[in-house]
Amino acid sequence: MGNKCFSISDLVGYGWRVTTSNLGFFIILGLIFWPLTYVSSVLHIVLGHSGIGPPLYAVLYILIMILGYVISFMLAIGLIKIILSFIDGRKPSVSELFDFYGCFWRYSMTWVLYFLIICGGFILLIVPGIIWSIQFSLAVYYVVDKRLGPIEALKASSRTTKGVKWELFGLGIIGTLIMVVGLLCLVVGILVAYPLMMITYVLAYRQLLAQTPELAEFGIGPDPIVEQPLAEPVLKDLPVNENMQ
Repeated sequence: MGNKCFSISDLVGYGWRVTTSNLGFFIILGLIFWPLTYVSSVLHIVLGHSGIGPPLYAVLYILIMILGYVISFMLAIGLIKIILSFIDGRKPSVSELFDFYGCFWRYSMTWVLYFLIICGGFILLIVPGIIWSIQFSLAVYYVVDKRLGPIEALKASSRTTKGVKWELFGLGIIGTLIMVVGLLCLVVGILVAYPLMMITYVLAYRQLLAQTPELAEFGIGPDPIVEQPLAEPVLKDLPVNENMQ
């Protein structure tokens, strides 16, 4: 098996084509997605001005915080499923943003373990935290896409990212820059930048998955991405790495 690789420019270019070809869809999606992510923040502000005493305040504060994480996980699962649908050649509906059934608890546990691993890395030294954040960054995709459990997903991510951590680090920098540009362009910019970044990341995951035969232990066979011409410009010119096995 040759070295794994992917083209960041191809990934970003593909993400841009999908995003702009379905701009109306992503704007509607964003207008639903972003307000929901701020529900807990708004409730915390309301709670802060409510004048409720310390004991009850603390309980409500924790409950609102938990609600925030629940909403965040639900939306993240739905968004990943939507992006995977585009990559698989199917244009999804906006309602799929709320399709979190079947993997909510596995996703939640995977995220918690991922968070604890990163915290452990940063407590030891900064560098291990950065390395582990990249090494296990694809775990949540395996939970949603391949329905793996938390430990299996973390192991699968570790195998998938082996040998391409620098490339993924570079992709993360590009993704951050995309988000910064989107924020500078205010509301419309972020509604384009966020799906563009997500499509780029998820497609990188799929390309690396196709180059990792070691995943057979988890029942994941080599399933390289192929071009799927559609009537609508959903997946035109899907970039396929020439070195895929």
